Amino acid sequence: MKQVKELFTESKKVIEEYKSKVEELDQQERELQADLETIQQELTDNLLEQETATISEVVYLKIRKREIVSRSEVINVLLEELNEERTALKLQYTPILKDVLVQDRKALNEYNATEIVEKYRYMMLSEIAEMGKAVNSQFHSIAPDVMEIFDDKTVKERYPNIYHAFNQEQYKPSLQWANDTVVTKNDIFLANGGRLPQGLKQPKDVK
Repeated sequence: MKQVKELFTESKKVIEEYKSKVEELDQQERELQADLETIQQELTDNLLEQETATISEVVYLKIRKREIVSRSEVINVLLEELNEERTALKLQYTPILKDVLVQDRKALNEYNATEIVEKYRYMMLSEIAEMGKAVNSQFHSIAPDVMEIFDDKTVKERYPNIYHAFNQEQYKPSLQWANDTVVTKNDIFLANGGRLPQGLKQPKDVK
């Protein structure tokens, strides 16, 4: 079987470059999320302190709460901007990736499934024909001697069905095949997509 070499060489380079930029955004998001968790804890602590604080302390804590909420809002805005940057990055790389995918697809010209179908169709029919030809040759070689005996008038009277014992149709290689085709177009398209047809059995002499 012909080995398929790496197809998506240029596409993988572009994807790797894209992923490196995504990782930068991911790192920023992790830092912002960590800050957000810290702020959430500060807000929780602030509310708990207000429950036992004096009036003057409550005033300070409420001012502090506004500052905490304000920081939280800023971080949420930054997270939204990060999402926008992710979308912009995808939009930036989509046409680039599209072009290199087309470029990489040219490597598929090296792999021609049609040639394989034609090759093995020819090999199959040629091998069967050679086998049938050899059987026919032996049949026709012995036929005159056999028919010299079977064509005798007395023999035919004694054995009226004798010709059924020596009919060329009976002397052909064994072929048990009920389908109209050996391989359908759908079978080939399935294989071309990397799948095998249902019910396909592997012969014992094929590894």
